Amino acid sequence: MRRSSSSSITSSCSCSGDEVVSGNFAGDGTGYSLSIEKHYRTNPKKKGKGYDYVIRLIEIETVMYVGFGYSRKSEMEAFNRAMGMVEKFGVGFDSISLDRYYSSRKVLWIFDREVAVYVIPRRNIVRLGFEWVRIVKRIVEVPRDFLRRYFMRNLCEAGFSADKRRFGWRIR
Repeated sequence: MRRSSSSSITSSCSCSGDEVVSGNFAGDGTGYSLSIEKHYRTNPKKKGKGYDYVIRLIEIETVMYVGFGYSRKSEMEAFNRAMGMVEKFGVGFDSISLDRYYSSRKVLWIFDREVAVYVIPRRNIVRLGFEWVRIVKRIVEVPRDFLRRYFMRNLCEAGFSADKRRFGWRIR
């Protein structure tokens, strides 16, 4: 179901208070195993009832978390919660880099046409539809810049790694 234009994420970068937010974000999610017997080697897709899902959105300029989502059901539910948190604080998006998992039409519909979305499709781009025109155009025009910006999502993975070393394998 497509969100109405009044509830879509726009490219305004206003925030309450004196803080200035650049509007350039990256996001990535992960699954946390609920038992010691399940780990990445035995279940690399991190699916099933034995996992909790977390996604964090990071501002690229400051490498600070701006959104967090947690779910016991799915990574997409965690994503929707993180986006709700960002929307609640009135933070706008100019661009966002996301993992392949977020390459569906539903995710692309969330963002306004002015928001530059950096994502690579999961499989067959022919089945993805018209929403991909703006992304493919950006890839074709300057592929190196697109890939450089897409891989900014590695900041999220580095944040996950640092948090796990600092706090252990618990969701804080």
